[in-house]
Amino acid sequence: MLNYGQCTGLEPGLTIVDYATLASIRGSRLIAGPGTPSADPDVLLVALSRGAQPTPGYGFTLQAVSRERAQARIRVNWFSPPADAVLAQVITEPCLVVGLPRAGIERVEALDQSGVPIGSVDVTAPAR
Repeated sequence: MLNYGQCTGLEPGLTIVDYATLASIRGSRLIAGPGTPSADPDVLLVALSRGAQPTPGYGFTLQAVSRERAQARIRVNWFSPPADAVLAQVITEPCLVVGLPRAGIERVEALDQSGVPIGSVDVTAPAR
């Protein structure tokens, strides 16, 4: 797991990202230098989002990652604040970024703790 918390600019569902995009959705930028991991062709970065939420208290925790043939499955716990919680009215954008070994993965899907799909994405080979 490479990021847990808030992201900006992600659409709901699953998105394949690179290291520079990971920095930008976290509200920063990647400063390249010797040894900077700007791209690792062996790692697939996948960002999960349910889009903007009306208050704090929403988020993901990673439950499990499994693989069956060419498909990876990410299971997460999606949590929301209690209905009677008193919270600030501020837009939040909870997300989770997971790094997976890229070799042989053609599709990634994510499900919440109830088995409800969060999204899926087809994987293309990395540019060389």
